[in-house]
Parts: sequence; structure tokens; C-alpha cells
Amino acid sequence: MEHYPLLKNIHIFIALLSGMGFALRGYLRLVMNRPLGHPVIRIAPHIIDTLLLATGIALWIMVGWPFMSWLGLKLGLIVAYILVGIAAFRSGHSGPGVILYLLALIIFIVIAVIAVHKPL
Repeated sequence: MEHYPLLKNIHIFIALLSGMGFALRGYLRLVMNRPLGHPVIRIAPHIIDTLLLATGIALWIMVGWPFMSWLGLKLGLIVAYILVGIAAFRSGHSGPGVILYLLALIIFIVIAVIAVHKPL
């Protein structure tokens, strides 16, 4: 448990990077209709999200939270965030794609609020 504060701060930082990266990629692709061809833009999100998942699992193991608490809700919303984000990028820059992108951003914010406040 002595490393918990450091790991938690790393997890929060990576979560912010992940959210800001998604917001930037979505804005470029769906709002400005720009291609996301640069390798860094295509590969970095996978690395960041893998690190985010790894730190999240490490925190879960370290603290031992029950799965069916606020953590279960958060994980369910993460799945929804991923699916809605995928649907947004596949829809293109049309109206539905932008709406799905905004919905994914809202889900990300709800996930962050749940993580900070742990309401359940």
C-alpha cells in the first residue's frame, strides 16, 4: 500500500491523457474532417489505454475493492465509452458521428465523476 498514492496519481494522469487524446482525435477527425494518418496519432492511444488498464487493475488488486460497487458501474461505462467511440469514428464526420463523439465525451466525464466521488 505504500505505492498506492503514486500509482493512483499515475492512473489519473494517464486517464487525463487518454481523454484529451480522444477529444483531440475526435475533433480532428469528426469535426474538422482531417485524416488521422500520422503513426503517433494511430498508435499512442493504444499504448496509453493499455497503461491505463494496467494501472487500474493494479489499483484494484492493491486495494481489493468489490467489483459490484462503484467500480462495476465505472467498468460498464468504460465499455460503453469504447463502443460509442468506435461507432463515432466509423460514422465519419456526419451528424450522427459528431453526436456519438459528444456522447462518448459525456460518458468519459461521468466515468471521471464516479471515480472521484465513488457514490455507490
